[in-house]
Amino acid sequence: MRYPTTRSTLLDRLTARDESAWEEFFAAYRPIIRDVGAFKGLDETECDDLVQEVMLRFYRRIGDGFAYDASIARFRTYFNRIVKGCVYDCLRRRRGAESPPVQEGSEVSPPDEILDMLLLEKWRNFIRQKALEELQNTMAVKTFQIFEQSTGGRPTAEIAALFDVTPAYVNLIKKRGRDKLARIIRKFDALDGGSGSDE
Repeated sequence: MRYPTTRSTLLDRLTARDESAWEEFFAAYRPIIRDVGAFKGLDETECDDLVQEVMLRFYRRIGDGFAYDASIARFRTYFNRIVKGCVYDCLRRRRGAESPPVQEGSEVSPPDEILDMLLLEKWRNFIRQKALEELQNTMAVKTFQIFEQSTGGRPTAEIAALFDVTPAYVNLIKKRGRDKLARIIRKFDALDGGSGSDE
């Protein structure tokens, strides 16, 4: 599965109410949303509620004619604002405070640099994982295994012995793999509006 946040085809499918697109979107972003909720102190049930709230809010925006424009902002920036707004709604409900829900894309939610850093780290990990999946699809099984081992801190001589290749070959695979992975990550970043404002 390719990096879904930036695939215009996925957003088009969401707009068309494609059930499989929503399943793909849900599966991709549920872990990020739950991790953010847990970080802010929400319990298991509240994290489940948070996921549903974020997805419902985004679903409604799609229904209202949302059109992503990478020249304005990254998709992750837009989606992060929805997540943050829903998190603070949950926290206000927990305190029993009566206040209107935060509107996605607004500046109503309080500044939270630590949460912003967490969200950015989650996106980076997400992109890296999707990039690794794409890289794996372009390599022979053995080659990718060598690359994985070489980036895991294992000594080159051990990897060479394990796969019955020379240390020079291991180093070559490591360099080529890292270069290609960096290109894939840059591609994903550009697709996510890399030229647009990040905030």
